[in-house]
Amino acid sequence: MKITKIVILLTLIVSFASSFSLLAEPSETELRKLLADYDGFTADFNQEVKDTKNNLLHSASGKLVFKQPGKFIWQINEPEEELLLSNGETLWWFNPFLEQVSIFDAADAVSTTPFALLVSQNDEVWNKFTITELESGFMIKPKDENDSQVSQLAVYFDEFLLNEIVITDRTQQTSSYILKNQAFNKSLSVGFDFEIPEDIEIDDQRQVQATPRQ
Repeated sequence: MKITKIVILLTLIVSFASSFSLLAEPSETELRKLLADYDGFTADFNQEVKDTKNNLLHSASGKLVFKQPGKFIWQINEPEEELLLSNGETLWWFNPFLEQVSIFDAADAVSTTPFALLVSQNDEVWNKFTITELESGFMIKPKDENDSQVSQLAVYFDEFLLNEIVITDRTQQTSSYILKNQAFNKSLSVGFDFEIPEDIEIDDQRQVQATPRQ
């Protein structure tokens, strides 16, 4: 399903940099503080999707951009172009091959996935997940797995620089993203609004506010 794919893709962008011990504070507090300072991040990535028997199902490459608060770009360049873009309020998923763009409320689209933690400091959002420390990173899991298409998100680091993201969905299929050419630039100037091309089908999934009767 389209929404399932989008929810899984939303777990793409996360990292932090710090020079103090990961054991200094509880995992949630530590991760939250580090992500609050994670602003203006760019990286290239290679993706591999594997089944439960470790068979390679799909591979791709692309680029990501992460900007606080709540803004991101996830761009697949090969084998087929695809774009996931959020300005913090609206989320666009554009597939040039299908000639279609789907539009979502950003809060609704990410609030039930581990990705929500990477773009929000909202207590209500963070309370939906459990965070545990790994040997070289963190594991994030939704408290209510029935409310998420992602069962867990693992992030791995090399000297506090994010180098791998591993997503496991409810079918136990894994998507691994190896990052390279990582860079930080808080003054990064990038547009996070999507200009819809002409002759593109629009699938608007945003909730329409009903007008109260007089």
